Amino acid sequence: MHSKALFRQACYSGIRLGVFIYLSVLAANYLNGRNFSDYFSKTLIKVHAEAKIGIDSNELSRLLIDKKYAELQQLLDRNYRIYALAITDCLSEAENCNGQRILFATNPRLIWEKPIRVEELVNYPYFLLRRPSSSILQLLERKEGEASGAGEIIGRVYSISTIPTFGEDYRSWLRDPFRENELWRRYLETMAVCLLGGVSVWLIVELFLKIRRIEQRNARQRENELIKDADTYFRQLEEKVGQIEEQERRSARQFEAYIARIKELEQKLRNVDEYREIAETIIKELEDEKAHQSVIFRDQLEKTNQEKQRLQGEVEKYRKASGKEKEEASRALANAITFQTGNPLEQRVMSAILNTPKFQRGDWRAVNNFDVSVGRGGSRFIDCIVITRECLIVLEVKNYFGSIEAEGDPENSGWLCRDGNRVVAVTSDWGENPYHQVHEYAMSLLNLVKRRLSQLPVYGVVVFPDITDISRLEGRIGKFYRITTVDRLIAVLEQIEAEARRDNAFTKRPSPEQVENLIRGKKV
Repeated sequence: MHSKALFRQACYSGIRLGVFIYLSVLAANYLNGRNFSDYFSKTLIKVHAEAKIGIDSNELSRLLIDKKYAELQQLLDRNYRIYALAITDCLSEAENCNGQRILFATNPRLIWEKPIRVEELVNYPYFLLRRPSSSILQLLERKEGEASGAGEIIGRVYSISTIPTFGEDYRSWLRDPFRENELWRRYLETMAVCLLGGVSVWLIVELFLKIRRIEQRNARQRENELIKDADTYFRQLEEKVGQIEEQERRSARQFEAYIARIKELEQKLRNVDEYREIAETIIKELEDEKAHQSVIFRDQLEKTNQEKQRLQGEVEKYRKASGKEKEEASRALANAITFQTGNPLEQRVMSAILNTPKFQRGDWRAVNNFDVSVGRGGSRFIDCIVITRECLIVLEVKNYFGSIEAEGDPENSGWLCRDGNRVVAVTSDWGENPYHQVHEYAMSLLNLVKRRLSQLPVYGVVVFPDITDISRLEGRIGKFYRITTVDRLIAVLEQIEAEARRDNAFTKRPSPEQVENLIRGKKV
């Protein structure tokens, strides 16, 4: 398919080249016609007007009678300009002289490839050659008037134009274009310049068309990529909806099983008031928890459906847009599918940041999945970096439900998640606990910042889901680290920004966009 397209483009290019060459030849022919006209009208005609024929008829008659043929031939050749001369043996004064023969003529080598033929002499002007009279007779003849035509006719002198037509001269040049001739050299130069100009214009047109094809191909690729990304995100949202609905059903079945077992115990302990009150309390707590979980699931499902509708709307706008609107719709669609990576909790954190007024005004920027390894061997990808004018904030998202507690000191011991009788360790990619991980990532980012721009403080925040209980942990570890939940995240980010602003009140800071470009290694 690709080879067919290339062959078709090559054919079109060849056709365009042929058209330009054809137009160039037409232009050269027109200009050469002007060259021909100028050459003969302004040069050779002027020479002829100045010289004219310049031959004395009496001298021709004398040389012819005295049979000085060599001198006669020299005289004819010497007076050749753009008219050739021919002497015939016609002795009649009649205009048409049949049977006459050419006695002498201008040397054929001096004539423009157009030999003199006797049958064509009737088309050219002539004057009569008469036998010269004595001087006394000449005086008498002059007194009587030259109209008498005294003197015996001994021949005729024809004046023959040797100027070819433009078509004849052009065909002769085409047969031998490199022949040494002033006019033909002009023909060759004009044709070469026109052909060169035509090929140059063709090259410019081909270059413009190639650039246009590249732009159209890039636009199509970008459109396909956007549509592909949008379709992928649609599938992710549909999968997310299915997962949330499945979690809701599983949770409902689990709570129903618990309630059924407790009701069974209640039935067995019906006559024991103390156990009945305990059972009712447990049932109420479980039902409340079930309702709370159901609200959370419904909220997540509603937000996911809203995101699907928003994305679908952007895709429809992009498909219907044209011209300048296409570029704006492309940017809107790209923004709609940006940051939609990671697990649902990470997406929820990113969505909360993107929906803040500060992000929409450009006062905040968010970067996800950023590698801060800076050449240490291996990768260290941060879940999210919030960039403000005052500081950088590293976010580490931990998806644990229940109650979070430390085995000892929160800074230097492991963290546990208790969910009823179930206890699991809160894992981290670095160190003993999430604080160690976010601390290591913040230090790596700080080293990267020091290498690429002026000093800028770096903070770290560990983020848990809304329903996670973090009351057993300290909300703040040292000056630069926090522990919070998603519903409190924006308030914590604003507090950190205000604190950094107070600590660096008189320091000039780059814009968030400049900071992002610098940490990515781009030139500002």
